[in-house]
Amino acid sequence: MSRNFKLICTVHGPSEEEAIANAVILHGLGQNEDIVFEQLKGVIPPGVRVLALQAPFPFGHASDAGYAWFNIDIAGAAGPPRPDLAQESFSRQIISDFVDTLAPRLPRIVFGFGQGGVMAAHLYLQRPESMQLCIAASARVMPHLIEEFPPGPRHQAVPVIWVHGESDPVIPFESARASVATLTAAGTRLKWIAHGGGHEWPGHHSQDVMLEIERLVRPGRSPN
Repeated sequence: MSRNFKLICTVHGPSEEEAIANAVILHGLGQNEDIVFEQLKGVIPPGVRVLALQAPFPFGHASDAGYAWFNIDIAGAAGPPRPDLAQESFSRQIISDFVDTLAPRLPRIVFGFGQGGVMAAHLYLQRPESMQLCIAASARVMPHLIEEFPPGPRHQAVPVIWVHGESDPVIPFESARASVATLTAAGTRLKWIAHGGGHEWPGHHSQDVMLEIERLVRPGRSPN
């Protein structure tokens, strides 16, 4: 697949000229850009332009209209699931290229759920300077990304919000907590939100996350 691959993007909210920030949202495995917008739209403050991206790789049956940022080989009894690392690297690059097309005068938020949260966290590790806020929900960081792009001083200027369910059956809670521990040990400004649910966005925390976004996009103004 060519590096010049053009991501499918659905835009919601104000025009770029009228927006106060751009939020790139990344869907989970087997989902699409419409599903993730419905999941997360209650978190986005008024005035923030939302760009919901569709992952490049088909996942499941064609009739499902589901996509993946990278496919996973389910090894069964032979061992743990194996992610396609070449696809992950490709997706990370095209997301990075897309983020670079956004107006630099506006804050950039990269917000992902599930596999999209993995991609958001991975891009944060590789290029924290490409965004002003990273939000990872129901996600983890693959160990090789920590080795390749260890968190350090350059990450400390960009805050992270990490949301995860204690009963998540897809990405274990302990995997997320280990990723968070690595980031916080390096001095990352990280807000950790654990909830009692599973692999879903916790609607009762939407207001908490919205307020954090408001603090970024409306500095010095108290949210209503």
